[in-house]
Amino acid sequence: MFLAVRVPLRLAALTTLLAAASPAPFADAANHPPSSAQIRSAVQRAERSGALWATVNICNTRRYPDRIGIRGQMPSLGFAAALSMDIQVDYLPSGDERFTPVPGASRMIGLQSTSGLRQEGANWSFTSHTGTLSGTITFEWALDGKVLGQVTRATTAGHPDAEFASPPHFSAAHCTI
Repeated sequence: MFLAVRVPLRLAALTTLLAAASPAPFADAANHPPSSAQIRSAVQRAERSGALWATVNICNTRRYPDRIGIRGQMPSLGFAAALSMDIQVDYLPSGDERFTPVPGASRMIGLQSTSGLRQEGANWSFTSHTGTLSGTITFEWALDGKVLGQVTRATTAGHPDAEFASPPHFSAAHCTI
């Protein structure tokens, strides 16, 4: 009986020592917060990514007359973070060379993501003969309410993978209504 009691105690002590000396074999890295260096690196990659863009995906079509749609795509950081897009419609005043924000024509869209690319967009109606419109999107990454990074992109053409485009694969920098 003495041996029966001593063997389990020794095994328990050995198991405890081994567990304390080495990381848990089934530890889930997703449950551990990223380090400051990992955060900085992830944000820099996202802000410089070619997959970060804004485009006009709807422009005064037969299906969507007098409407502009602006869509953006942003990469996730590789860990749980709050992502957002502040989408703003801009117009080109006659005789001017710079676009100006249209008052009241903006929309904030919040997203959650841990990996991959996220797309989102919004559209607005305008009266006929409004003029030349474009857009800007301010992309933001946050963790626990703290902003980690923020970058603004003007709408550009050349993004045929923009979802919900009308017609399909439509992508432009500007729109005339």
